[in-house]
Amino acid sequence: MTPEPTDAELLVRFRAGEETALDPLFGRYEGPVFRFLYGILKDHHRAEDALQETFVQALRHADGMNPDTFRGWLFTVAHQQAMLLKRKEKRLPAQADDLALLGLAARGADDPVGAADDARRVRELLALLPDSQRAVITARVFEGKKFREVAAALGCPLNTALARMHDGLKKLRQLWEAGYA
Repeated sequence: MTPEPTDAELLVRFRAGEETALDPLFGRYEGPVFRFLYGILKDHHRAEDALQETFVQALRHADGMNPDTFRGWLFTVAHQQAMLLKRKEKRLPAQADDLALLGLAARGADDPVGAADDARRVRELLALLPDSQRAVITARVFEGKKFREVAAALGCPLNTALARMHDGLKKLRQLWEAGYA
């Protein structure tokens, strides 16, 4: 039985062009980093958001990081993402986060018509996204799948699913703020 590759070996393979090399690396750290973020943020959805952004940052900076210190670097990025999320919420408390934008946080029983209008608008905005981004958002948010499950269902590497989610939510937020639909 061959031993599991080290973090450094997986990063070297990724840098050499093996896109799927990050899948076991993310699988190795998804649980521990999520628990770390949950401990800071005390909210499941916010911890998932910070986890997603942590992995997106790991993808963006995979070429420049020291493979021997990946674990420490990843937890440092996770902490920074949690702090950014906390500061953003203090600074812009009225701004809807991505989950509220997706209609998961209803306005409340006092305005069912407004909530229904927002849900309709979000569905219309989702239809404007590229199929690949819409598929990841639908699977992750509405079907509740983990990123690893989303990637498997769509037949793409984990890092691709993460990037599509990030880009899709960013585009959806831009469309929302621009008043489309």
